[in-house]
Amino acid sequence: MRSLRLIPALLTAVFLFSCGGAKMEDLATEAGIANLEKNINSPAPPPAPPMGALEEQKEGSAAGGVDKPITIIERKLIKNGEVYFRTKSLPDTKKNIQSALNMFKGYIAKENAYDYSENPQEELIVRIPSQNFDQFLDLILKGADQVDSKKIDIEDVTEQFVDIEARLKNKKQLEAKYQELLAKANNMDDILMINREMNVIREDIDATEGRLRYLSNQVNYSTLRITYYQNKPKGFGFGAKLGDAVGNGGTGFLWFLIGMVNLWPLWVVGGLIWYFIVWLVRRNRKKRV
Repeated sequence: MRSLRLIPALLTAVFLFSCGGAKMEDLATEAGIANLEKNINSPAPPPAPPMGALEEQKEGSAAGGVDKPITIIERKLIKNGEVYFRTKSLPDTKKNIQSALNMFKGYIAKENAYDYSENPQEELIVRIPSQNFDQFLDLILKGADQVDSKKIDIEDVTEQFVDIEARLKNKKQLEAKYQELLAKANNMDDILMINREMNVIREDIDATEGRLRYLSNQVNYSTLRITYYQNKPKGFGFGAKLGDAVGNGGTGFLWFLIGMVNLWPLWVVGGLIWYFIVWLVRRNRKKRV
């Protein structure tokens, strides 16, 4: 049967498609598409342009030809940062940051507070639309009493985007050709085999789309870790230290009692020895009398 003869070629294309790198995936996809289109009597796709297409395009332009439009790829950048500064008031700073987040469509992803005695501090991890990152950072630093550190990291993931989108396109093309073949299959074994291969391709497509969504989220929203602290006036603090001493003494006494209870076997043995000694002393006294 015609569809049965097609199965080995399809399996070879899928194996190469799933095991190879980006270049092998393209070759495998083209081979699978060519075999499929040959069997469903549809015209093959036009061949890819040669490596010297750009030079030929320039020569044609010089000879009076028309230049083909050049595709400009938008750069995909992931921007993250950290800032650490001193402020005069933790509540006021928190309020200003929340106000700036509302203004620039951001949100707080994580929040921590550290109640240190002399310099309490708070830590916020916020997500900001990438186009508003610089404005947001400048605004919150205006209220800082002293900026101790600032770090901005920018990662270019344009190549990853192009590679993932190309892989996704090839996998979807191969899935579409499997669907065409499935519509023409009239043997149960062929139908089951094609469905099994389509499930594998669909899992690959879902995973690739998930990776693409994750990168898009990282590009569209920047992450900023904000740590700010407040210096409190230093002093001896007799009352506070006296309270701490009383509390520590009570805690130490409780630990002492716990330690005594832990030594109960020694207390039992010691009591038996003491009882035996007292019994001997009393016995000796009775004999003397």
